[in-house]
Amino acid sequence: MESGSASSASAAASTTASSPVLQLPAPPSHAAAATQDTSPTSGALAHNDAIDLTTNVDSEVLPPPGKKQKKCSSEVWQHYTKYKVSKKGSDDTVIVEEYAKCNKCSYKRRCESNCGTSVFWNHLNNKHNIKSGQQQLQMKKREDGTEGALETYRYDETVILKKFYMAIIMHEYPFNIVEHDYFVDFIKSLRPTFPIKSRITVRKDILNIYEEEKKKLWQHLLTLSCRFSTTMDMWTSNQNKSYMCITVHWIDDTWKMQKRIIKFMHVEGHHSGSNMCKEFYDSIVDWNLDRRLVGLTLDNASSNDVCVKGVILKLRKISPLICDGIFFHVRCFNHILNLVAQDGLKQITGAVLKIRNTISILKHSPLQFEAFQKCALEVSLDNTKGLSMDTPTRWNSTFLMLKNAIYYRNAFDRLFLRHGRKYAKCAPTKVDWSMAIVLCKCLKPFHEATELFSGTTYPTTNHFFGKFCSIKLYIADWCNSTDGTIKTMANAMQTKYDKYWEKSNMALAVACFLDPRYKTSSIEYYGMKIYGLEAAEKFDEFNGVIKKLFDVYATSACATSKKKVSTVASESAFSAGGRVVDPFRTRLDPEAVQALVCTKDWIKAANNGYKTQAIINELDIESVERLLANLLIVEKEENNDDMEQDDVLMDEMDE
Repeated sequence: MESGSASSASAAASTTASSPVLQLPAPPSHAAAATQDTSPTSGALAHNDAIDLTTNVDSEVLPPPGKKQKKCSSEVWQHYTKYKVSKKGSDDTVIVEEYAKCNKCSYKRRCESNCGTSVFWNHLNNKHNIKSGQQQLQMKKREDGTEGALETYRYDETVILKKFYMAIIMHEYPFNIVEHDYFVDFIKSLRPTFPIKSRITVRKDILNIYEEEKKKLWQHLLTLSCRFSTTMDMWTSNQNKSYMCITVHWIDDTWKMQKRIIKFMHVEGHHSGSNMCKEFYDSIVDWNLDRRLVGLTLDNASSNDVCVKGVILKLRKISPLICDGIFFHVRCFNHILNLVAQDGLKQITGAVLKIRNTISILKHSPLQFEAFQKCALEVSLDNTKGLSMDTPTRWNSTFLMLKNAIYYRNAFDRLFLRHGRKYAKCAPTKVDWSMAIVLCKCLKPFHEATELFSGTTYPTTNHFFGKFCSIKLYIADWCNSTDGTIKTMANAMQTKYDKYWEKSNMALAVACFLDPRYKTSSIEYYGMKIYGLEAAEKFDEFNGVIKKLFDVYATSACATSKKKVSTVASESAFSAGGRVVDPFRTRLDPEAVQALVCTKDWIKAANNGYKTQAIINELDIESVERLLANLLIVEKEENNDDMEQDDVLMDEMDE
């Protein structure tokens, strides 16, 4: 019988048998000691009974029928290594006996199930001062990674396995990492008895963790007294499968903003409005949120309009919506900005053509890029910032390309001076640079708005109305520009912007009204600027919405004094980049994908929390103060006779 490796002995240590059974070969060192030692204290074998361990006897020894092997559960086996020894019986049959050798010394003894564990504990206690149930010590790590004070440590196989599964979930390791030879060897070097599971078992256990975490979150949402806002997005992964992601947002009872991904499911069939409506509604009902929804934020696809109408019809049959559903459908502002900016940039591709071509040459030529970096250093510029190319699907890539190119303008000029012939046809002129600066200034408000509404740790709906109106005024101003390129771009933008302006109602100004920094001053200012003589009619519509909302709060307070109605903005930018299935998950089934994505989101939220950060740190407060100051100046100029009202507004701004 061939002698086995150390790893096979470790694997054999995970099971015991009530009768001698040959399962795994024994290590050479342990086997030799067992066949030659005749000490009675060690339970050794007589030399005349020992057999040659190199003889293959697998076919001669079979486990007894009907016997079920007992799982090792005692902690004593963490300090011993088990192995098996074969010998010949009186009737020339092969008998396999199981031994355990101390990991700290050369002590060894028979360890079949009928031998008990007391003798092994006694050895550990007398020779190594280790007692049953005794905890070990380890150095506690500080937050900075340095070692701190000693703390007790107790090895728990179940806890360690769960931590291993958490590492797979949080760091997106593939399931078959448990089959990587060097990884297994590394784990065995740390703990020879650690059970390495198969990838199938890993998948099963992770799905069980997902179900446990889902049950905890479901019960937690049931205890909340607030309402919920939702966001939904769909895309096709690199598996060529369509996935729907549903995220819920709320303010908990401690006034902290929270969000969780509750569904990341594979959707079969067409992305029609009716199909999306069914999947969304079934998911909301599954989480028991159908009676507590306040809004749904989507992009501007036509199928989403059908989806929202269907959801509203189903929800109205269960319970009335807030203000008859005027707050329910929210259009993604970032998606609107993306469509508007792309329509405008299509009209000005020639204006930035030379800058784009020059950057393209540098990106595709290592020698020219090295020369450019050298020129950047010579004019005292940071060459680590780098250049970027724009892409057709991302409008802000054009803004970033122009922004970086303008920063390196002196480096470009020095490069053209040294290698004039190479760049004679594509070198940007002074007119090109001037146009790039103007376009960059025009695109900057779009970029700032996109960053603002991509936030996840602060409210965003209170800024929607102001940003929506200010960008509309920007576009209207650009339409009157004397520059033909800017005017052409603005006209294209205005056509697209007006389309979505009509679909956005005055109800979105409610959040701006509820912000104590703005109140009615911002609404009145933008209302007069945009609507002119029709502003009074719009104000009446707005006041009607405010009254409806007040009635909802009053009714809720009368019905249950402890119940609050909390509306939470959907601040997601619907960027699929952070949620698309990565290359390690391309072969996973949709059930496993949902378990991995959702569990990671829930564990991250439970450990760190989506706490509301101070809005004063997240926003550009100086720009807010300048806006309010400008509002006051305009009101003073238009209402010179009403100085008292201006003083009140100044006091509010100071507060």
